[in-house]
Amino acid sequence: MTEIRSRSVRVTVSAAELKAHLLDLRNLESMLPQDKVSGFDGTEDSVSFKIQGGLEIRLTRAGSEFDGPRLRLQGGGAPFSFHLDLEVVEIDGGAEASVLCEADLNPFMKMMAQKPLEALFQHIAGAVEVRFGSA
Repeated sequence: MTEIRSRSVRVTVSAAELKAHLLDLRNLESMLPQDKVSGFDGTEDSVSFKIQGGLEIRLTRAGSEFDGPRLRLQGGGAPFSFHLDLEVVEIDGGAEASVLCEADLNPFMKMMAQKPLEALFQHIAGAVEVRFGSA
């Protein structure tokens, strides 16, 4: 299992406020790189979109709430199994957030997918930081 983690970002809103925003998966659209993503469609509980190169990604909430600091999103559509965890913890009157992906990548897929996935998760973390104010 390959683990890919974004950088942790600190924001000025509370963890509860950030978690409430992230629970509605439609809010992910504004956090994705618009020049590399198309066809975004979704509901509060699941979303799908295509990333550059034509790969369609589907994400579905694995639970109805955050499990402690983590909201698990089950992945689908990709030629490998994966899940994403949106992690949010309370810290010094604000919150700290990151994205963790665990993917079952064979060596060939890892070579092709790891860098684009790292870039995607860094972009999401940066978008959270911009949207909610860096601490």
